[in-house]
Amino acid sequence: MVNPRLFAVILLTAVAIWAIVQADLPPTAKFLGAIAVLAFSGEIIARISKVHSDWGLILLRTQKGIDIAKGLARHERFWNLFADFGLALAYGALSFFIIKRNAREKIGIISSALLTITFLLLFVSPIILPFLSYTLGMPIGGGRAAHAEASDPISSFAILGLVYLGGFASFITASLLLYALTIISALFSTFAMGTNEISETAPGLTLILPGINIPLFEGLAALIIILIVHEGAHAILSIIGKIPILSSGIAFFGIIPIGAFVEPDEKRLSTKSKEIQKRVVVAGSTANFMASIFFFLLLLAFLSLSSPFKESGWYVVEGMENGTIIYGVNGMPVEEIPANYTFPSPTVTLLTNKGEIQRTVNETGKLGIAYIPMDYAPFTQYQNPLLSFLFKTLVLAFSLNFIIGVVNLLPLPFFDGMRLLELSINNKGFTNFVMYLVLAAFLSNLLPWFFR
Repeated sequence: MVNPRLFAVILLTAVAIWAIVQADLPPTAKFLGAIAVLAFSGEIIARISKVHSDWGLILLRTQKGIDIAKGLARHERFWNLFADFGLALAYGALSFFIIKRNAREKIGIISSALLTITFLLLFVSPIILPFLSYTLGMPIGGGRAAHAEASDPISSFAILGLVYLGGFASFITASLLLYALTIISALFSTFAMGTNEISETAPGLTLILPGINIPLFEGLAALIIILIVHEGAHAILSIIGKIPILSSGIAFFGIIPIGAFVEPDEKRLSTKSKEIQKRVVVAGSTANFMASIFFFLLLLAFLSLSSPFKESGWYVVEGMENGTIIYGVNGMPVEEIPANYTFPSPTVTLLTNKGEIQRTVNETGKLGIAYIPMDYAPFTQYQNPLLSFLFKTLVLAFSLNFIIGVVNLLPLPFFDGMRLLELSINNKGFTNFVMYLVLAAFLSNLLPWFFR
């Protein structure tokens, strides 16, 4: 039975987070306010549950995850192939010099990985931005240089070439470095030339915080899925590599799960061959990529089966308050309004999700807005709460699995990409140089948030 005091703290924390989200405050103030609430609630939850907490951070350890991983680890040949396939996803054609197999097996693994990369780049990644733009409530445009135009064939071929050659690790590292140059240029223009360019430049990175910039409950569900997939893969390859797992569980900051964790015996891990270590390290991102494809296909099936229950309307992306949905104009459902329709009266009544709105048409008889019909999948909405929850959870599970899988390959402290780089290149000076360069670029990509 749930402790009534524990339930009350969780409920009050959720209400406080919701109130902060709804408050008319700058994003930085909302973030700091949410952090303070979560840290405070984490300490109270720890005292009630009689567990250890550090500034609201709680580690809940369990043996159950280890037992499940041991059962899955019986299929040793499959999981070793899975990890080597992950190395090919991470490093593309360059993985030929990293994977320890015969030439024929290497070519087969890399070819399969390149086909998977093509599918992820051409079918999965292009729709992540519009799905997240709507789910996160961000403007579709994002800001100056928010992303490269997908229609630019030169950019598309350059991206494909880079990923084929150096995998997702090279792609995310190069993207971070190049966009850092854009932000540094905007900073120079702002302070040296007195422009406002930095405030018009979109941040290159953002924190994913349930209840702040993604829906609270759907976000928590998606993050739990992502963390279990990622850490579970680490656990399975650790067991196959004969590395003892000291503990496993889920880390919470307040009421929000921020990480599942598997604690292998690091001393034993460091004594194993580099081949085993690489397999253990790369398994997490590989599992995220595969989970992204799985949830992408599951989302497509869900959208098809739930089609009769979708709402109809126009999702406004420019010309009105962000997030406005128009259901009808002058009593006429929007799906019955012909394309390029000219409104005869100077004033029209819009039926929206924010109530009725009176709007004056422009000189050409148009509403003067840009919109996307909600039958376009990323902007689907359901009145049924269960269907809405499932839709948003699937969106976040497929999108964030891909994003976290890629970002985790960055050569940064505490990221798996740093361990992979150190295991692949026996030059400490070079790997440290790359780490500090990427760390500087990483921090630079966050700078525009402080000028909003």
